[in-house]
Amino acid sequence: MTILLFVMTVLLAGCANPSLSDPNARKSTSSDNRDVSDCEREAALASAGSKAQAFDNCMRARNQTPK
Repeated sequence: MTILLFVMTVLLAGCANPSLSDPNARKSTSSDNRDVSDCEREAALASAGSKAQAFDNCMRARNQTPK
């Protein structure tokens, strides 16, 4: 009985959602998605310099970490 309980516990622990155990994991919100799409659009319209740099600058201005 003890072995069966141990095996079931190990199997259930393997199926656990890892994001629930990490309290520092940040969930994506609709405003984050909007920021990304707005910055992608702004970077696409940037005429001078690197598109990646324009995207990073836009995300930093919105207090988001660039990807």
